[in-house]
Amino acid sequence: MTKNFEQLSVETFDKIKSFGTKSKSVINFFRQTCKMLKKYLAENGLEFSMENGQKWLSEIRPYEPMTSSQYIVYAARRRSVYMLAEYQESKLEAWRVYPQKTSARPETAEYLRLLYSHEERLRIEGMRKSTVYFSMRVTSAFLIYLEEFGKLEINNITPHDITGYFTQDSFSGRKPDGVKAYAYKLKSFLMFLEDTGIITGKKLSLAVPKVFAKQESIVTVLSDRAFEAITNGSIRPNTETSVRDHAMMLLALRLGVRRSDIISIKLSDIDWENDNISFIQQKTGVPVMLPLLPDVGNALMDYIINFRPKSSDNTVFLRHYAPYQAMLPCPGVARRYLSVFDSTDCPQRGFHILRRTCATTMMKNNIPRSIISASIGQIDPNSVDVYLSADEKNMRKCAISLKGIECGRGDLQ
Repeated sequence: MTKNFEQLSVETFDKIKSFGTKSKSVINFFRQTCKMLKKYLAENGLEFSMENGQKWLSEIRPYEPMTSSQYIVYAARRRSVYMLAEYQESKLEAWRVYPQKTSARPETAEYLRLLYSHEERLRIEGMRKSTVYFSMRVTSAFLIYLEEFGKLEINNITPHDITGYFTQDSFSGRKPDGVKAYAYKLKSFLMFLEDTGIITGKKLSLAVPKVFAKQESIVTVLSDRAFEAITNGSIRPNTETSVRDHAMMLLALRLGVRRSDIISIKLSDIDWENDNISFIQQKTGVPVMLPLLPDVGNALMDYIINFRPKSSDNTVFLRHYAPYQAMLPCPGVARRYLSVFDSTDCPQRGFHILRRTCATTMMKNNIPRSIISASIGQIDPNSVDVYLSADEKNMRKCAISLKGIECGRGDLQ
């Protein structure tokens, strides 16, 4: 994946230069975007595609209303993604502007009502803004597809309409992960219609092709050696930001804080007297309060008192070059730290493996699921079940006996 994306980045950059572009800002924004996008793809195990590029854009999009500087930066990132996608499809022939388009919506009154009811349900459940946006895009595309074939009442659609949607030419050139994401969001919408009684007498959600259904994978976590090395600080990179980076790593590894929340934490969020830290999660909008463990608190205090640049910005973690302000959404902190480990000790690079390790460690210590989900900011307590796969000791207790189906061959006994 990395090599292919690097080659795409180089070739697209050469194409852009052939248009006569000499602006240093344009060149720098393109290079920075490729670097950030490469990191995002690697951390999530994705190939570059327009769908995955747009998912990344939804992750870094500033909250409304955007300032003029935020809009300029975001527009430059967006333009870079579109140029990469167009070059990938051999369509990049000239420099042009990519205007922000209004999302297409169905015209049928019933479909619009269902669409916005589903949107409201997602917001009530605390889904992230980018998740809601992508769900609306997928649902709208499906409802528009139904309108084009004259299916104007939701109860008149059949399983064939569901499977037929995925046979369209628009899906033929897409990566499997992109199609899978559409299938999962469409299934969620159909289950919403079934759960609320809007669709009765048939389970249309089962018609979504299983080959594209969301799959559970074995969770990868840090080895005990890597966990110990990070917590005791013995592998800190020799950089001027090492104290800051160490505190960020501990927030993820010891408390399970998401990367987006780490870079958004305010000085006012830390209650030193009561040894806790509280904030509203960027992804879910749900407030969370976590205990300020001694090693985490000491690391934060060391950074804030001795190494944090003087600034009027209330954000805890600042970049170490002027102007001293909050860090960008995709810092390379975790990659620098984890690069010293091999794939056995650290199967993946990025903040998320630290969060998974935190949840798995709590599960190994027999902490109830409800407490784990609350600690790492999950809304659904059942969402932590995926971490069971990394608890090898307790998973062995769940093994099914082969009694009654023994193999008769001597060499396999």
